[in-house]
Amino acid sequence: MSSWHRLVKSLFTWLCAFTTALLMLLLSTSVVAQQTRGQIVDWLYEVDQFVPDQSDRARLAAAQRSLLRVLSRTTGLASIPRSATVAKALTSPERYYTKYVYFDPRDLDAEQRGLIDNASSGADASLALRFDFQPAAIKQLARDAQLPTWWSRRPLTMVWMVLDEPSGRKIVDHSAVELRSELDARAQQRGLPTMLPLMDLQDSVQVNPAVVWGRFTDVLDQASERYMASQYLLGRFSVQEILGERLYTGEWLVRSSDGESSQYLRGVDRDNLVRTGIDMATRHVLDQHLIFTSGSRNHDLVVRGIKGLQAYAGLLDYLQSLEFIDSVMLLGLQADALTLRVNTVATDRQLQSLLIDDGQFDTAPQPPQILELPFNESLTNLEFVWLGRS
Repeated sequence: MSSWHRLVKSLFTWLCAFTTALLMLLLSTSVVAQQTRGQIVDWLYEVDQFVPDQSDRARLAAAQRSLLRVLSRTTGLASIPRSATVAKALTSPERYYTKYVYFDPRDLDAEQRGLIDNASSGADASLALRFDFQPAAIKQLARDAQLPTWWSRRPLTMVWMVLDEPSGRKIVDHSAVELRSELDARAQQRGLPTMLPLMDLQDSVQVNPAVVWGRFTDVLDQASERYMASQYLLGRFSVQEILGERLYTGEWLVRSSDGESSQYLRGVDRDNLVRTGIDMATRHVLDQHLIFTSGSRNHDLVVRGIKGLQAYAGLLDYLQSLEFIDSVMLLGLQADALTLRVNTVATDRQLQSLLIDDGQFDTAPQPPQILELPFNESLTNLEFVWLGRS
């Protein structure tokens, strides 16, 4: 083949790849524009535990561990302070769950068994117990213990990770079962939705090991949009095996529209590698979403864009489903707007930021009017346009 033909073939291949990438990018951007930025995490109040037997003592110990896990997921705290309120709750955890069920974990596949809360402790794998906790009871316990609130609508975190091994650099994708299971297990403990890339044709057109290793964040910003991920965790690590143990040296970086932060690790095992990365990603979300309990406030919301009873019902259902909102009251109804009063522990800035960030509301053209009143009676007039995305 002549050099001319090789040049034409290379140009044709490059043009096809570029066209495919452009079409896929446009498609993913279109999809993202029609979706909300957060997703409801429906497993926050469900915890599985390995147990040695069906005795009352074993069930109590498992229930106590599970209660602490649910509190950790719903407050964002990696460790729950043992205040007098929490200590009292741990003496009778049955007040906070609706049911428990024994099951045989051997019926699960390896990945599902790895998500059992105390799987890493080497517990007996022949019997497990599942607890379903009451959201309202957990919310009240957290309030009584003056713990913060982390709502259940949480953004997806993509994990773009490349390992530099003797065989070469390779992206850790969805098929990397062992590492994915450890990432999933830690993410489930913290209450953070995560995902590794599929690395199919669409991903491969945009992302290769050099992109991740070189921290080409503009490319990864676009690639993450396909998965509707509001943030991503970028990891690049060299792997060294010493006395049969794999040690990792490199950097984690977490990035979103709110900024980025990074942490360098040297010679850590896989457990510390996974724990550090997931905890970094969790803290990055919490910086924007965590609400500290400091007394409830009233805020008046003027909401436009309500067209019909179905939209009105959808608006009320949405607001009443948010953990940081205690009550919603209709104050006024006009042709083009509703006026609602919400009672919440969130400040006016937090309330506006969370509602906009979730993608269900847009800001109204006029700026909000803030009225100075006593602390727990403060009223803030916030104006929104209801988008009502599903």
